[in-house]
Formats: sequence, C-alpha cells, structure tokens
Amino acid sequence: MVANGFNVSRTADALFTTQPGVSKMIRALERELGVEVFLRRGNRLVGLTEAGQEAWQLARRILQDASTLRQLGQGEGHGAPTRGTLRIGTTHIHARYRLLDVTERFLRAHPYVQIEYVVGTPAEIHASVRDGSLDIGLSTMPDSVPPGILALKAYDMKRCLVVPTGHPLLDVAEITLEELARWPWIVHNESLTSGAVVQRTFQAHGLQPRIVMRAMDVDVMKAYIARGIGIAVLQQMAMDGDACPRLRRIEVGNLFPSSAAMVIVRSDHLLKKFAFDFVRILIPRTKPKAIAEALNMAVMRP
Repeated sequence: MVANGFNVSRTADALFTTQPGVSKMIRALERELGVEVFLRRGNRLVGLTEAGQEAWQLARRILQDASTLRQLGQGEGHGAPTRGTLRIGTTHIHARYRLLDVTERFLRAHPYVQIEYVVGTPAEIHASVRDGSLDIGLSTMPDSVPPGILALKAYDMKRCLVVPTGHPLLDVAEITLEELARWPWIVHNESLTSGAVVQRTFQAHGLQPRIVMRAMDVDVMKAYIARGIGIAVLQQMAMDGDACPRLRRIEVGNLFPSSAAMVIVRSDHLLKKFAFDFVRILIPRTKPKAIAEALNMAVMRP
C-alpha cells in the first residue's frame, strides 16, 4: 500500500488480486495486530497511523533481513559470483571525493554487486540506517550516537580556507577570525556538519560573518568562490588534487576543527559479506577483526 501511494486499485494490480481482496487483507491485518494501521478519510486510505508506521518499519526490516539470509549461500563455495545490491547513504563530499577510488576497488572485487549511493544530510542518513532502507551510512555523527546505531571512525576530515586567486588574505601572515569576519562568506547549509562548525566557531568568539550564500554542494561553492563572490571553509579533500587556477587554499586548521567521518550500521542488522568488504576497503588501515568488533559482527573471513 505504501509503495502504491495508498491506492487500493494499484495495490490490487501489483498483488494480482482484487480491490475487495486487498480490503479484506487490511482488515485481517488490523484484527491480528489489534490496532488501526491506516489513516482513513471516509472510505479512502490516506496514510499510516503511528502504530502503522512502526509496523511498516518492522516489516521492511524483516523483508530486508530475509533477503540477506537468502544471500548467505551465494558466491563463496558455490561457484557463483556474489550478487546483490549495496545501499549506502552519504553526503556529497564523500561521494564525490572519497568514494571514487573505493568504488572502483570494490567493483573489481565484486563485479556483480550493484552500489546505490543515496546522498542526503547526516540526519537523513542516520534515520535511513535505523529504518533499514540503507545498509551502511558514511557521515559525521551528532555528539551522542543515536539509539539503534553502531559507529566506527573511518577517517578525519580537516578543513581549509578557500579564496579566489589574488585575494588579499593570501598576503596576511597570521589570519584571525576577526580578519575573516570582515569578508563575504559562502557557507554550507547548516543541516551539514561543515555549515554548523563554521557558524559555531564564529559565534563562540562573539563574531558574525557576512554570509552572502548557502549551499549544499561543495562544487557549487567552489565555482562561486572562483568568481570572487565569497570565501569559504571547505574540507581539504575537496581541494586535494584540484588544479583550478582560480582557487587558492590557506591552512586554518588552528581556527576550524576537523570532523570525523563515521561508518554507521544498524545494531540489529545482519551486514552482508560484500558490505563488510566495502568497509574494509574504505578503512584499510583498520584490521578486519577490529571492524567486526566495532560493528558488533561475527568475524568474517578475509
């Protein structure tokens, strides 16, 4: 029903049954659970009740775990290549700059596995990992780990100041926050960790930078910086290997703290073997046993 927009007719077609048959199944489900699952407006179904939302999430988990269970016998020891889909939630910065090489290495090892990257905010990623719609999340974490989530540090994300070529700040010997607050700024949306870090850093010193633009996409920010519209603090990975002649990087690690990128999984979810391999490729300096212990998994064969 949810996948079909609560349309009984489309649901009946998808299930190869009739509308009365679907209605009968719904009534039987609600009798079995002892609660109303669907919100109704007259004779129409328009959504899920609070109990229905919980039932829907539990049902999705059961289906996904059943799919994972069926895949346990695939691949190793059976002469067939591993097949499946790996759903990863992350932010644009990781997908664009960190995961390119990781993806290439992973697909060489698992050519019949399909990767689906879902780009969102850290809050959206955490929620999707918790409800089971994502196998893995890669993002920063809030101060406390959300319930139902296990997290393992993947790498540090250091920050740098990015300015256009010829900017006066390139000639300043010792840059201060007071000096930076004088210039127009392009910042990440505050739903992203980098945006919040920049704002908090200035506020902690009683300063308010002149923000002329907010953006979700670091490549968009770089294009506007190059045109001289503003300056920005970006993750260093977005500048590593960047040969754009109109951009210059200034080290300001003493002013803006780094963040940690975390691998997150649902605590009660059986992680697929190839998903574990993806994590191993992402953080190669961490031993497989340490990864397994941190993610509360049985140790898998290398």
